[in-house]
Amino acid sequence: MSCTVRVSRLFACVAAELALAALLGCGSSPSGANPASAKNARPALVAVPTTAASNNPGINLECEVDRIRKARAPFHWSYKKIVPPLTNTDWEADVTSLSIAGSVTDGSATRVIHGVRSDLTSWNTAVSILTSALPRSTFSFVNDSSAITRTGSENVNGQRGIKYTIDTSHDSAPDASLIRGVLGANGSIKGAAWVNAKGCPFKFLLDVEQYGRSGAVHKEHYEVDVTQQSPVQLP
Repeated sequence: MSCTVRVSRLFACVAAELALAALLGCGSSPSGANPASAKNARPALVAVPTTAASNNPGINLECEVDRIRKARAPFHWSYKKIVPPLTNTDWEADVTSLSIAGSVTDGSATRVIHGVRSDLTSWNTAVSILTSALPRSTFSFVNDSSAITRTGSENVNGQRGIKYTIDTSHDSAPDASLIRGVLGANGSIKGAAWVNAKGCPFKFLLDVEQYGRSGAVHKEHYEVDVTQQSPVQLP
């Protein structure tokens, strides 16, 4: 993907997230992309760009809304967003095909998240609260770039999936130039994601550093864990 296309996707994501945050008014800020070792020392790396093939699907954060809205089996959703010094927010919920029950906690309060499928207003509100602050723009910024490499398959959170590492210090010259233009000369995006065959993450860790002209450093940390749960057995 060209730099021009990735920048267009980045700003489109940011605009969409700002609009959603304003609509919800839930106090959650949008995601931020303000945003030679031995051969056996690590798994073989497979460079991205990705293909549509299930063995290298890339990372698709857009699927998370459908994961919650169309849950086929119970799972626990955990999402953390830390942007020092003001933001430290934790979303937790148990999701089934019929209900969403959880909470969102920040530095000032804990709010209940409750949705039932039979009440579409409560259901859609709960889905939006859980997913509106995901770092879509950051993933759009680096996806299909030289910053992402496939590092094999692993079992995580009771699921087997494809692991990708994210590190903009491995960028090609054009991608590195783009990163510097957005995040400053020393800016970076680093992390890892574990995805299913469709590229939908069931775990990811992401750290963003942006360096301003004054030397100030802006940091962001994100993490998601989707843990499958066994259905409750009725007597």
